Amino acid sequence: MQANKPGNKPVKETQKKPVDMQERKIVRIADTDLDGSKKVKDLLRSITGIGFSYSNALMKVLKIPEGEKLQDLDEKQLNELKEALSNPFKYKLPHWLFNWRRDETTGLDYHLLSNELRSKTTMQIQKIKTSRSYKGYRHSFSYKLRGQKVRSRGANVHGRVGSSLGVVRKKEQPKAGGK
Repeated sequence: MQANKPGNKPVKETQKKPVDMQERKIVRIADTDLDGSKKVKDLLRSITGIGFSYSNALMKVLKIPEGEKLQDLDEKQLNELKEALSNPFKYKLPHWLFNWRRDETTGLDYHLLSNELRSKTTMQIQKIKTSRSYKGYRHSFSYKLRGQKVRSRGANVHGRVGSSLGVVRKKEQPKAGGK
């Protein structure tokens, strides 16, 4: 540091303060950044793999008040929430709430979140495609596969082809004899 030369001002070193619990703006849970100023109940649903029922069950099991904001949780509650998301069996959540029941290889129930759920789903679809079953065939050609109407609804994967016409008015003819 060259503080002796004219024109250079000594630089003040700022000390990093520990993050206070009230100052937490963004909290990362299950590979998802969550806004600390919103309610825990709503934020849980923004994580892929957690729906309304599962978030309500977690709130009741962990005894978190319904209107509690994420930044108001202390470190112990936050760690407990992360633990409950990673290991729901420990908190005795009912198996019918889980999103991956009776796995084909193990026969166990799981609750998968974010990237795990996405990768497991794509692997399952790929396995169905390679089996060349009816469902796999429909998947490989991006057709509807659960019995939906295909003749008049949803022309292709990208939706309706072309834009809607609407009502077309005739052009007004200029009046004869006037300007």
